[in-house]
This record gives sequence, structure tokens and C-alpha cells, in this order.
Amino acid sequence: MSEISSDGNEPHPNRYISVPKAMQLIPKQFTGNPVELCEFIQNVEAAYEVVEPVNYILLFKFVCAEIGGEAKTKLLARTHVNNWEQAKAILEENYSVRRTLDYYAHKAFNSKQQLNETVSKWGTQMDTMCGDLQRAAHKHMEDLAWSGEKREGGGDLIDLLICACFIQGLYDELIKTMVKMKGSINSPMAQFVEVALEEESAIRSECFKRNPLEQGQIGNQKNKDVHCVKHEHKEVRVATQGCHRCHKKGHIARNCGKLPLSVGEARVTRRETGNGAALATGGRRSPKGLQVRV
Repeated sequence: MSEISSDGNEPHPNRYISVPKAMQLIPKQFTGNPVELCEFIQNVEAAYEVVEPVNYILLFKFVCAEIGGEAKTKLLARTHVNNWEQAKAILEENYSVRRTLDYYAHKAFNSKQQLNETVSKWGTQMDTMCGDLQRAAHKHMEDLAWSGEKREGGGDLIDLLICACFIQGLYDELIKTMVKMKGSINSPMAQFVEVALEEESAIRSECFKRNPLEQGQIGNQKNKDVHCVKHEHKEVRVATQGCHRCHKKGHIARNCGKLPLSVGEARVTRRETGNGAALATGGRRSPKGLQVRV
């Protein structure tokens, strides 16, 4: 599990991290839930890959501390459990979800991208399913005692099937066609996903270019609606308050047909009674409305 240098001879000590830091790769304790076993094993093996081999014994003690509940009892029942491989075998023996190669193959072949599912999400989903398919296939080849050459050929065949499942499961026929045209039989899964993402991005850009006019029409309609609302508020204000010149409702002073008061008329109006007689006559002087003081 040690890392090897580019020349394949010596490991790189500077790439290793301490055991406490490596334990951060195992965020959750395993207590015996079969659904969580696969994730727990992957996290532990990831921690082993970044720890120097001389620290494997210490790391194993930390890993055992992350196993609790019924699973801890299963380990303690065995007398000789000295390393992770032995502990892993016990956990898989008791908690592994045993599914056949046919199950994973059927699941991969029949999965399809949904209407509102992005290519990125679809690729991630297929990567998970095909990872299960690959592990089941390798386990099947081990059980059949295949030779190394046959295993290599079987692995290549599984890779081709995985790429085919990804392409055939794409929802958009245009994206599917472009991926088939740009890819080749020897292309890795990552390349097919990259091409599909590029085509998805191009389709979205084209859709955006076709819609600016509609976007502008929607914006103009919104502005028009705001203008109508403002105009409506103005009409309501005129209907309720009325004219300041003749005090009649239905118009404002600048649209009033009555002539404005002169300075003398305004003074006389102010001396008139507060019963509104002068105002009721449109601001004209009324002999009956005057009060003569003696």
C-alpha cells in the first residue's frame, strides 16, 4: 500500500502523512450496518495508502477503535486478528451484502439518465454502479481461478461494457450521437463523460442565444405593468382627493375649468364664514355670504 516513485523503485516518504491525519479519512464509525460496510472499507484502505508502512500496526489500532457495537464483538471473538486484512475478512464475512455479478450487470444495463438529471450526476451514478460491477466481476474471476491473462482480458471487457452502459443510458439523443462520433472503442470512461459534458454545455448555450428576444419581451411587459400600476395609483389619488381649486372630485387643479382667484377675491374669501359658501360657488363673491361688521 506504499506509494512508489515515478521510476517504480523507491517510495516517497514526503508524501506520507501521520496516522492521526490519516484517520480523518475515516469520518464515521462502523457499528455493524451492512449498508455502511463498503464505504468504511474504502475509507480505511484510503488511510493505509497515505501512511508509511512502518506505521501500519499503529494505524490498525486506530482503525479497531473505529469499529464498535456488534461488529466490535465479532472481532473480539476471534483470537488472532493482527492486521487489517484479517479484520476486513471478518467484517465481510458477517456484514457484506452478498450480491451476484448478474445483479450488478442487470442494474448497470437497465439504468437510464432521467429528464432533469445532468450529465455530471449521471456519470457519477454510473461510476458507482460500474465500480460495484467491476468488484463483483473480479471476485467472480478469482473464484473461478482465472489466470492473470484471462483476468486482464475480462477486465478490459468490463471496461467496454461500462462505457456502453453510460452512452446508451444518456437521455438526449443528440448528446448520445456526438459521444459515439467523438469517442473510440479504446477511449476511457472519463473521456466519454467529458465529451458529453461539452455537448450539454453547447446545447445550453444555444438555447440561451435563442431566447434573448423573449427575455426582452418579458422585461418590457414588466415595465409596462409597473407603468400601469403607477397610473392606476394616480387615478385613485385624483378620485379621492379632488381639485384644490373648486374642491370637486374627478380632476386636479391644473385641469380645472374654473379661473383662479384674484388677490382681492382671495382676501374676501378668507373673511367669509367657514360654512363653505364661497367655496361652493366656485370662489366667486356672494353678497349673501358676506359678513359686514359694524
